[in-house]
Amino acid sequence: MSIFSRNIVKEYSITWGVIFVALLLIVFVTQLVRYLGYAANGSVPFGSVLMLLSLGSIKNLPILFSLSIILSVTLSLSRWYRDSEMVIWVSSGKSISSWVQPTLVFAIPIAILIAALSLYIAPWADQRLEAEKQALDVNDNISTLSPGVFLESKNGSTVFFVDSLDSTGQLLGGIFIFDRNGNEDSVTSASRGRLEESQEGISYLVAQDGYRYTEFAKSQEFDVTQFSTYGVRMDKALPPKPHVHLSGRSTMSLIEEASPQSYSEMIWRLGLPFSAILLALISIPISFVNNRGGRSYSVAVGVLLFLFYKNALGIAQAQVYQSNWSVWVGLVLPHLFVLTIFILLLAIRTGAWKTFFVARRAA
Repeated sequence: MSIFSRNIVKEYSITWGVIFVALLLIVFVTQLVRYLGYAANGSVPFGSVLMLLSLGSIKNLPILFSLSIILSVTLSLSRWYRDSEMVIWVSSGKSISSWVQPTLVFAIPIAILIAALSLYIAPWADQRLEAEKQALDVNDNISTLSPGVFLESKNGSTVFFVDSLDSTGQLLGGIFIFDRNGNEDSVTSASRGRLEESQEGISYLVAQDGYRYTEFAKSQEFDVTQFSTYGVRMDKALPPKPHVHLSGRSTMSLIEEASPQSYSEMIWRLGLPFSAILLALISIPISFVNNRGGRSYSVAVGVLLFLFYKNALGIAQAQVYQSNWSVWVGLVLPHLFVLTIFILLLAIRTGAWKTFFVARRAA
């Protein structure tokens, strides 16, 4: 590889790494705030936040890689235009088409990584993420107890509150339990308690040194009971039948099914690595900056092209899913359209279109 190509690939790679880390941090922090909010209101256990964050980040990696590619190429070329480095390269005999080969050298390895992520790793992460969410829906109430937060049971019949929780998550302080069972409403309060699990795997909240107040709706009578220990069973709901979305199914299972629905998902997965390469190429002609013309909007144009490309893949996916298009049309048409735009823009930037029309007029 020539000095020219090595310099371009190095510049692309450094810029891509910085942009990817920045985008990953943005996604990570956004999801962290959301899951911490769920954990604060008791919807998600604090112990599951890190796992959900990790799986969500892995699921989004193919999209982040693709967006990082178009931004890195666009920003690198725009900077060279502004710093007049492009003038030096053009003066040495390099045309804008000379950037195609080093851009491919930079984009193809990342596209291969995107293919591995979209075909194998991201579906696994999506499946695990859905499994974790379904498990949380049927999880026992104990797992989401947080100090200072009122927690409602899954069926809405019981409300729990604990004032404090030790570092092991087993010893409780300041326990309050409201329970509605048929025509009985009861309130249990205790100064302390603990969490236990029987040999059969049944979870219990054991309150100690407290009182239980029971009101009978029909007779309007009250019953007050003082206890040294009082156990509340925390039953788990029956798990629903596992449901795996198309995005969470393995690639081999989609190929074996051979249905329009499975093909539509394959169009998305196969389209991501191809779109990464074409987005890198189309960044070359859109990165032109005229130093006399003021600021450049190439980055904004690049982001719009990225969104347009992903929407085009989504449209193709939906059409194949509904059996309106054949799988080959959905697989080829979006990429062929973007490739055509790239060739036209490159011809405009290199002046080849002028040569073509002049030759046609001369003929």
